[in-house]
Amino acid sequence: MRRIKPSDFPFRAKIEDMPRAEVRKRIAKAMQWPMDRIETIPYAGGIPERISYRCAELTALCPMTGAPDFYEIAIVFVPGRLLPELKSLRAFLLGFRDLPITHEHLQAKIFRAFKAQVKPKRLRVELSVAMRGGIKTDIVSEA
Repeated sequence: MRRIKPSDFPFRAKIEDMPRAEVRKRIAKAMQWPMDRIETIPYAGGIPERISYRCAELTALCPMTGAPDFYEIAIVFVPGRLLPELKSLRAFLLGFRDLPITHEHLQAKIFRAFKAQVKPKRLRVELSVAMRGGIKTDIVSEA
């Protein structure tokens, strides 16, 4: 993974100071930013079990101001032929700490990476955003 430098995403004191074109550019850059790979191990259980992982230590940065955002994530899936190796899954999730990204795009980035790398039969990712500005946000993706 390429380390993020302050010059990669220069922040503004207020969101209102960032032009919309710059917001679109930052979103695209964050979505394309390389992240650690989720290593996998074979699944040989042979039954359609449902597995759930939860992490309350997920953080990322506001893409406009650089303020930290705090999340709890739940990844619930039915395995195919692979399982994520938990140490690498943790490293993958903790790798978002310095990435400036919106809640909705963080959810999409995690969902797509897990689906592509672990290849589960079914997947549900639930992202719970810590209260911010009096608004509670929860995002759920399923496939």
